[in-house]
Amino acid sequence: MLLLSARAVLLLVGVVVADAERVNPINNWVGIVTDEKLAKEAPENGIIVDAKTFEKVWMSWRKDEKLPKIDFTKQLVVVTLSLGGPNRPTITATLDEAGDLKILARSTLIGGEAFGYSLASFDRKGIKTVNGKKVPPAK
Repeated sequence: MLLLSARAVLLLVGVVVADAERVNPINNWVGIVTDEKLAKEAPENGIIVDAKTFEKVWMSWRKDEKLPKIDFTKQLVVVTLSLGGPNRPTITATLDEAGDLKILARSTLIGGEAFGYSLASFDRKGIKTVNGKKVPPAK
């Protein structure tokens, strides 16, 4: 699971290399959830490749909003969490020549009971791994 702690320096993912190309998410839904128990809804590997998992996460964190349609044969969703307070993560993504999508996340450091999240959808084309973790096939 891609987790960030608001109690520590918030940096996710290693070094951005010179041959990596910056990529922007197709969509990036960012928010804060006051019930910290709901953070467990995030997939363990931080990658969503199917509509069922996406719906489960969406309904847990954004239940008052209409579920967006995503074609998981063409896209994937990367989940980034900022735990330990009402902090909204900001992400930057690069794709290197080997197909590794690297996510760099930053966040504020506000303590409290809540967590922030980012649900960022990306075009699957050329992505083989996310932060070194193999991308499962679409379901």
